[in-house]
Amino acid sequence: MMGQENAKTARVNCPTEESEAQYNLRVAFPSYPQTRETWIAASRELERKAKPTLDLAYGDEPLQKLDYYAAQPNGPLLVFVHGGYWQGGDKADVGFIAGPYIEAGINVAVVNYSLAPQARIEQMVAEVQQSLVWLASQAAQLGFDAGRISLMGHSAGGHLVAMMVARTDRSAPAGMPAIANVFPISGVFDLPPLLPSSINTALGLDQPRAEALSPLAWPGPQDTYIHTFVGAGETDQFHRQSETLGKAWTVARHDSVPDTDHFTVLNVLADASSEYARAIIAAIKG
Repeated sequence: MMGQENAKTARVNCPTEESEAQYNLRVAFPSYPQTRETWIAASRELERKAKPTLDLAYGDEPLQKLDYYAAQPNGPLLVFVHGGYWQGGDKADVGFIAGPYIEAGINVAVVNYSLAPQARIEQMVAEVQQSLVWLASQAAQLGFDAGRISLMGHSAGGHLVAMMVARTDRSAPAGMPAIANVFPISGVFDLPPLLPSSINTALGLDQPRAEALSPLAWPGPQDTYIHTFVGAGETDQFHRQSETLGKAWTVARHDSVPDTDHFTVLNVLADASSEYARAIIAAIKG
């Protein structure tokens, strides 16, 4: 199952009795509902100003839709994939993340995908791939450069964008574009530590599927720039997830963002004045 030798040693270990406290983040950070309300308000304000095209269908399923924020004709594209432990979250809640990037001339797509327990993670991986194939096919109509696509994802979305560039034994779908940059935020890259937690109730993962769906079990990309982020106040396991990815893959830069947790880290990456947003913009435009 393992795709590379160093992945056999560069893995995330979590004692069974610690899994729940380490990975049940809405319990670990009870201010999440208030944080989400600020996200929603900021997203509605950005929609009012930027007037994105909402609910473009990249497939036939109800959640196979994306919002497109046009910024610059023939400019690069940043695709954002939301979090929610593969069982919650919505693009409408996190559209605010597009703000600094469209201001910098980067077109942005914010993607939805089917959720557990109705969908398995394997399906979500395929759907994010499907969204990228669809976007690449629509580049001329939407007005971005299909040769300059970058990905950003938060939490479960961080896992999904990493899976887009992990060199697994599955064939990429026809029309899958090359990915220039990947920016996983507070991602889960090794899934077996989740198995004892309540997070897995809706996911229904067993050990073989958790292994197959772990980016850390596979070789990393050869020609993609990777910059990982975590909130400085996150649980130890989330720091370990990104740090271990850095050992297994060629990760160009990792940042622990001060004074943030698993959720508020997004606020900093949506702030055009932050050094972290500026670094992402520089990588995409460079």
